[in-house]
Amino acid sequence: MSAAKNSTTIGWHFIILMSRQGKIRLSEFFSSYTESEKRRIIRDIAADVLPRQSKMCNIIEKGDCKFVYRRYASLYFCVGVPLHVNELLVLEEIHLFVEALDGYFNSVCELDLVFSLHKSLSILFEMFVGGMLTESNKREVLRNIVDAEGL
Repeated sequence: MSAAKNSTTIGWHFIILMSRQGKIRLSEFFSSYTESEKRRIIRDIAADVLPRQSKMCNIIEKGDCKFVYRRYASLYFCVGVPLHVNELLVLEEIHLFVEALDGYFNSVCELDLVFSLHKSLSILFEMFVGGMLTESNKREVLRNIVDAEGL
């Protein structure tokens, strides 16, 4: 994960939404990674996060990066952050993103992400710029998304 090592960001390096079966439903890398590094990260998440028991810690340190994840129904929301970032804050940001998805899709499910990936990415990009939270008000995020749809 050399991109994470050279990066001076304090936000997310990436977010990956993965089903319990290991299918990628959404992935966005905010730091620059080569394709082989991206594949290795996804493989590491599938190997380290998916088999974990529900009562285990939601934080995995892997090299110069931490995987902070949370499971909602059949989806794992996994975020890669630098080692110095507060994990509880990242878990709260993940929850905020899920609440925004819920607000838009009226109880989001895996199929919503599959068939409306562009809407999910719009919500992500409205909330996060370069891996950093820029808008924490989910009503404002949803209003901006609806306004953009009207254009």
